[in-house]
Amino acid sequence: MNAVLYRGLTIGYLCWGIVLPGDAVPILAKILIADDHELVRRQLCALLAQQRHWEIYEAADGQMAVDETRRLKPDVAVLDIVMPVMSGIEAAHELRRLVPGTKIILMSSHYTAEEAGTLARLFGDGDFVLKSEAGTDLVPAINRVLPAESRAV
Repeated sequence: MNAVLYRGLTIGYLCWGIVLPGDAVPILAKILIADDHELVRRQLCALLAQQRHWEIYEAADGQMAVDETRRLKPDVAVLDIVMPVMSGIEAAHELRRLVPGTKIILMSSHYTAEEAGTLARLFGDGDFVLKSEAGTDLVPAINRVLPAESRAV
């Protein structure tokens, strides 16, 4: 299964098979969301697709996140820590080795912010977002790890 692309107000917004026309703008960053819960994944993809200059992709487990990151080479991979097949932590280790330019943001509802922040720092310039706060904290976290010219506008 290949990652699904969401384009927020660029050429169109592809989400659940609905395409809405929009103004063409350059894509400045590719973001991959990996979470085993489809509803969470879709909500996060829809949230991030609102950023005009980002392409958003999704993966349903850690192994798919690794495979899609190797193929797509996104600027940022947002990884749920607890996923089947391969955990987000295992996937982050693989991504660090295989695609070192991809920034990693870990996400979970099972860890405290302090615990997960410590884990995220093990992967260099990564970050952490609590799932319960993703609606307000995910875009700023992505902006923190992206270079200035690729950030949300």
